[in-house]
Parts: sequence; structure tokens; C-alpha cells
Amino acid sequence: HFGKNLRCDSVPKILIDKEAYLKLGDNVELRRNIEIRVHQKSKITIGSNVRIDRGVRILATNQAKINLAEAVRVGLYSVFNGGDDISVGPRSLVSGFVYLQTSMHGFKNKNIAVQKQGYSHAPVTLEEDTWLGTHVVILPGVTLAKGVVVGSNAVVTKSAAANTIIGGVPAKVLNERN
Repeated sequence: HFGKNLRCDSVPKILIDKEAYLKLGDNVELRRNIEIRVHQKSKITIGSNVRIDRGVRILATNQAKINLAEAVRVGLYSVFNGGDDISVGPRSLVSGFVYLQTSMHGFKNKNIAVQKQGYSHAPVTLEEDTWLGTHVVILPGVTLAKGVVVGSNAVVTKSAAANTIIGGVPAKVLNERN
């Protein structure tokens, strides 16, 4: 389902499996070289007034639900890797080259190749008015509460409380918003 006033400066690459679902709200803007893949029984919902910049990849598989709420902005070459749910709250900013990851390879058994150890999955949630700086990585199971700001190049391994400013590798609380 595509809403009114969809704007694209080139044809996006969209692949939707038979039992999957894609919905775009009104006034969505998709820039060049965007890839949207909706596999198996997954769902991707992109809200109204969302802008997605060049080279972004959004992938949902299994039964994952990816939701970009109203007025979300996604920067250049960011990746949403959805083996589990990804939710981005209203008016959130995802800068360029950000990676939201909901799955991890198994790796603990040294006698079995990493490729053969399967995956674990956990959702990623960004609540309303979050801002992810450039080159941020969000790992599975992380929830960033309303108003969280993440500094550039951070690797976020744990959830963060509302209105905190976090950064570093691994990310930790640096300050609070007033």
C-alpha cells in the first residue's frame, strides 16, 4: 500500500515476498539507490512525512515488523537489518551510515564454524525524538527511551533512559538533556 504524494528521484529496489507486507504513508520521500526487502511473513510500515536518503537498506525477514513512525529522517547509507522488530519513534533522526542490527551469529563453540552456529534475535526500539549520530551501531535488544541522543561512532550495547546523551565504545551515559 502506497500513500499519496510519494516522491522518488529514482526507482527504489523493492522486493516483497507473497506473504509479506509493505505500507508507505503520505508524503514519503525516497532518494536514489534505496533497497527495501520484505521477506517471509514480515511487515514494513513507513509513516507519513518520512524522508529516506540515498543508499539506505531496509530488510525485514522472519515475522519481523519494521516501523518508521511519522516524520522520521534517515541519513545516507544506513542499514536496518530486521530479523526481529525495529521501531523508530516519531520525529527521530537517524544520521548517515547508521546500522540497526537485530540478529547476531552464534560464535561461542570453537569447534563449530561461526556460519553454522545459527542466529539469535532481539528487537531494537528507538522511542520518540531520538537522534543517532553518524556511524552509530545499535545491537540487538537495545531500547533507547524518548529523547536519547547518541554521539557519532558509538556502539550501543545496552538500553538508555529518557533524555540521556550517550556515546563511546561501548556507549555509556555522558550527560543529560535539559
